[in-house]
Amino acid sequence: MTEDALLALVRALTSRVPGITDIALASRDGLIITSDTTGAEPDNLAAMAAASLGIAQRMTANVGRGTLQEVTARGSGGYVTVYAVGASALLVVAGDKRLDIGRLHQESRPTVEAIEIVLKRGQPDARGTGIAAS
Repeated sequence: MTEDALLALVRALTSRVPGITDIALASRDGLIITSDTTGAEPDNLAAMAAASLGIAQRMTANVGRGTLQEVTARGSGGYVTVYAVGASALLVVAGDKRLDIGRLHQESRPTVEAIEIVLKRGQPDARGTGIAAS
């Protein structure tokens, strides 16, 4: 089942990168597909991630830096990174101060590619309407 495969992929990333506290996969319009969160509310996390990704996409396009791959925000308590997953989804990862952002980027790229493959299979609707959040 697609939902199980997607959840397994995000949980595997969490297990490979210490410091990840919250992770969610959502459609580009901010509808949650699946999540594994401890402190963040998944629907809010997905909506804010979609908004930040949209702004960052406009910014990179405006300055001629190509297609956006990810956007990272660093706060006093850690990081939040949003990865573009193809044209229809995003992966948002929040981490505490222990998060090694370089390792996160290195480990996330193959995860994003794998998620994109699962979503392209199209079972069920990967636009946030057919996959329940966990």
